[in-house]
Amino acid sequence: MTIKKVTTNIVTIGDQIQCPKCSRMGLVVWVSKDGKTVGIQCPATHSQLSRPNSKLGSNARPQSKAGRNMIFLTAIN
Repeated sequence: MTIKKVTTNIVTIGDQIQCPKCSRMGLVVWVSKDGKTVGIQCPATHSQLSRPNSKLGSNARPQSKAGRNMIFLTAIN
């Protein structure tokens, strides 16, 4: 008889998880009811918009604001 060991990562508010956008450790501030989605607050500075570099257009494009302690929603296993 073969027994498979199943590891589940139970995430609760206050746990530390790696930020999905950078390599810093963030804080879990929200967990969905089904436990599949979490909100991670990252202490690093991230831009609010991610725009691709454009070969066309003006160099005077408005830049996105950078913010600290942004919260990212991400799915967990």
